[in-house]
Order: sequence, then C-alpha cells, then structure tokens
Amino acid sequence: MTKNKSGSSIHAKDFKVLIDAYRESLKRRYSEKNLSRFPEFSAISISTVNKLVNYFLEFLYPPYEERLKLDNAFESLASFVHKPSKFLGIIGNLGAAIFRFGKHFPAAIRSGIAALSSYLTAHRFENVLFENARPYIEKGENISDETEFNRLIGMIPRHEAEKFRRDIIELFRTLSKKEVLVKIIEIMDDIITRMKEKKNTYTENEISGIEMGLFILKRGTAIFDELDEAQIRLILHAIDEIEKEFFETAVSHSILS
Repeated sequence: MTKNKSGSSIHAKDFKVLIDAYRESLKRRYSEKNLSRFPEFSAISISTVNKLVNYFLEFLYPPYEERLKLDNAFESLASFVHKPSKFLGIIGNLGAAIFRFGKHFPAAIRSGIAALSSYLTAHRFENVLFENARPYIEKGENISDETEFNRLIGMIPRHEAEKFRRDIIELFRTLSKKEVLVKIIEIMDDIITRMKEKKNTYTENEISGIEMGLFILKRGTAIFDELDEAQIRLILHAIDEIEKEFFETAVSHSILS
C-alpha cells in the first residue's frame, strides 16, 4: 500500500471508495430520519444541522479529488500541530507575542492547535478504517451499504474512536468561542504574513499548510454566529451523543455478525 510521509493511505488503490462511503454514512447519521430518534435534541434547527454536516463534508472529509489537492498542505499542517514551538519560532519570543496579541495569546494558541488537531485525528481515523475496509473492497463488497459500513466502524479500536469524537467536539467548541476564534485567526494571519516574508526559510507547502488551517477555522465562524450559549451546549452534547451511539451500535452489530 502506498503511503505519504505522514502515513496517510490516500494514494492507495480504492481509498476513494472509503471516502465516499464515510461521506454517505455521515449524511445518514445526521439525516432528519435518524435525528428523530433523539427527541432531546429536537430544538436544534435543521438549518444548523446542515451547516455542521456541510462543514464536516467540506473540510474533514471532502471528496477524494479535493483531498488529493490538500495532501501536501495537510502534511505541513501536521508538522506544526505536533510541534507547537514552531509557531513561536515564527512569531518570536513569548513575551513579545503576549505584548502584541494580549494576555490570551497562550490560550488562543492552545485552542487553535486543539481545533486543528481534530483535522489530523480525522485523517488518522480514516487510515485505521481503510486497513479494515481494504479486504472487503477487494472482494467487491459494497462498503457504502449501511450494514457493511457500520461493521467496519465496529472494528475500530475504542481508544481511536473516542479520541476522534473528543477532537471533533473540541473543534466545534473552539468554533463556538467567538472571541478566542477571532484571536486565533489574527495570530495565524500574522504567522502567514511572516512566513511569506521569509520564503527562503519556509516552503510553499509549509505556508499552504498554515493557510489551510486558517481557512478551516475562518469558514467555521458562521456556524454558531446566531446561537446563544444554551443552544451551543445542546449542539455539542448532541454531536457527542450521536457519535457515541453510532459507534456503540456499530460495535454491537460487529460482534453479532
């Protein structure tokens, strides 16, 4: 199997089949029909649900052709998220950064990294899923079928599934904190400007990686714009419960099959 430097299976034969199957599963999971099973979340409008799903489909699981375009930038973003000190290397020392961006600079950096980490977790999750799916794809089975796909989800190690769920919640929690998000965007804008001024030091892929992270966060600003704190808490709780129920149901079906 062909992998890139970050260990992604994206260039492997049949990887597109997995991406398409996951996108279909996500649409089913947050469809009106499935959400009707959770009456405690009926106060969440369908338009808000659609915003969340579309955001997920566009940035965490875009169509395969888009993923290929983003792959090098994704590797670069991963290198910054795994080594946060690289951000300070661009901005300068911590004292100067706090002076420029305010006392919330360290918290904003931590929140930004936690949010972007969910992007990396999503891709690590899909690699594990692909390892399970590949034998079934090679046998010609239709993994987009709900029963077949859920069986594959049920094979995911519990710790991987739980980390994925926690990181997704953290991403949306960061997107809901308007003041922090504005500060994160301001900092990342500054980082990109500084990197572009030192093109002999930073590669195009490194710059593209940070630009991609910034774009992901900027596009998320509209999701929670018109919602109050109670609505936001309900949405985060709903995502957590729906994802948890999805995995537990898949595990139980996987054991029985």
